[in-house]
Amino acid sequence: MGNIIDYIEQYGGYSFSERPFSDEDSLVFAQFAYLKMGNIVPAFWGEENWVTLGEMNRAEGKEEMFADLFFPEENRILFEKMRKSLRFQTVRVCGYINRIDSRKSLQFSAVTYLLEDGLAYIAFRGTDENLAGWKEDFRMAYMSPVESQLLSVEYLNRAGHAVGSRLLVGGHSKGGNLAIYASMYCEDSVRKRIQWIYNMDGPGFHPEIQSSSDYGKIADRIRKIIPHSSLIGMLLENTRAYEVVESSSFGMLQHNPFTWLIKEGKFVTVEDIYKSRKAAMEIVNRWIISLTEEEIGIFVEELFAVLEASEMETVQELPEKWRQILGHLVEAIRCAQPETKKEFGIMFRAFTSSAREVLMHRHTLGGQGHTRPEP
Repeated sequence: MGNIIDYIEQYGGYSFSERPFSDEDSLVFAQFAYLKMGNIVPAFWGEENWVTLGEMNRAEGKEEMFADLFFPEENRILFEKMRKSLRFQTVRVCGYINRIDSRKSLQFSAVTYLLEDGLAYIAFRGTDENLAGWKEDFRMAYMSPVESQLLSVEYLNRAGHAVGSRLLVGGHSKGGNLAIYASMYCEDSVRKRIQWIYNMDGPGFHPEIQSSSDYGKIADRIRKIIPHSSLIGMLLENTRAYEVVESSSFGMLQHNPFTWLIKEGKFVTVEDIYKSRKAAMEIVNRWIISLTEEEIGIFVEELFAVLEASEMETVQELPEKWRQILGHLVEAIRCAQPETKKEFGIMFRAFTSSAREVLMHRHTLGGQGHTRPEP
């Protein structure tokens, strides 16, 4: 039993014509989209702009690809395994875009991969380390569309007209939400060519969107895959149209794609997420849907005012600034309206329950931090 790195080692010797594109390949490409390719991969399409993984490896700015990532070493190994494998070494990359604007709470990035026989995978990056992106994620709970969703439609239209006839669209975390949104609202000529849409542990949508005719046009092509203790992927998820993958970790740490387990080339699946997690997320989702746009907007703005007061710009600064943040949070709750205090409590309980799972399992395993279950 292994992960996407082991998957490439075991099945990287097969071309896509020999072993058709799979869900596991989608997770590989969704994770690869987190690399910072701005100095290597052109933002335009066209034959002269495509670069191979080998050319990316020889590029002067190669090391910058692994900067400021949540999992720099894992991403470095992923890149090395991909570029040396028959399956991925011929993949060409283009159309890399990365926009961050803290004033607009915007974080958007996308890239296009050209595989064999005209098959193209259009990947939207999930939330990275920038605080602006996390604020935009929370705004998705009450605003539609947010800026990155509008950009995802524009990007898919441009990429769809520039690449081959068969399209795959996907992403991890917020990237999965953007993949679905873009596929819903792109031009008809592009949408008709989409074979599959992959949402890898990304949040869902309000019920009125999922019941709309736009969503109905693509519903049978959506592949939503979440880990056993999914938190992000169960936000605004009110269907059972998802597949659950076993993970080598616990709680919110399962959001990390490198913990998703693969055996004999396929995800290790289970029937559903943990009952306790499902019950907790049903409460959170009912609460989100019950609030007016103004009510949840006030909550989100107050929450991020706390984080911004600590002068934090990336979530990687949380460990070093947690004391400042805690002080601001206590003060914000003390001064908040009664309704807002209740909302802080609901979200806090949902996230701390996930954190408790991590601590409990680490304690069970002797505090060694090793959380991989026995196969």
